[in-house]
Amino acid sequence: MGVPMKKIIIATILCGAVITFFIYKFFYHEPFIIVSFGDEIAMGETAYQVQGYSFNDYIRDFYEESKKIEEYITEFQNKEETTETFLTKLTTNYTLESTNTSIQQAIASSKITTLSLGMYELNKKNLKSKDYEKYINNIDKILKLIRIHNKKEIFFLSLYPTSKLDLKKVKNINDQLKKICAKYQVHYVDIENITEKKDYFFDDTNYQLNYKGHRYISEKIITILKEQNI
Repeated sequence: MGVPMKKIIIATILCGAVITFFIYKFFYHEPFIIVSFGDEIAMGETAYQVQGYSFNDYIRDFYEESKKIEEYITEFQNKEETTETFLTKLTTNYTLESTNTSIQQAIASSKITTLSLGMYELNKKNLKSKDYEKYINNIDKILKLIRIHNKKEIFFLSLYPTSKLDLKKVKNINDQLKKICAKYQVHYVDIENITEKKDYFFDDTNYQLNYKGHRYISEKIITILKEQNI
């Protein structure tokens, strides 16, 4: 005796619904927001004092190809940003005049948040031990505050050596930064060895990266995002 047509129709509908669900689950992605904070490295500042293509721009481009980007917020960046000035922005809930968006609001709405702080701040002259300690303590406070407002993907860039910031000092600071990132479940992006690639820089006298260096950083971050299926 054959299966009644009514049951066949119901089974077909159910099968179609299940297939549609899995296609939606694995292939559809809600558009999301990327927020980038930081100093000259975050902005893609070049050795010629102009803003070039940053690692954040490459991440934005990667997701724009699949039309996942709802908004890309970079207006909180400042090429002379320090941990002190950024911490003030966080604690006072600094608001952009152009869009009336507060920094806490931007953090809360972001699915991908990147932060690069330290290369400008720690390449000043005549820094003392207390300056490095203050930097590390501020990073701890900053990541703690960001985590309060955002439970999603946060990326923090490590330091790398320069003519004013030697490798021994960088390693010591990076070891502490790595522990802080682990404490707040923040992705630590290790670029300590980036100076080994001379073609990532305009010349040996300047620590600002060129587009190749920024693309290298973006690829490290995108690899992690792919692993997270984001």
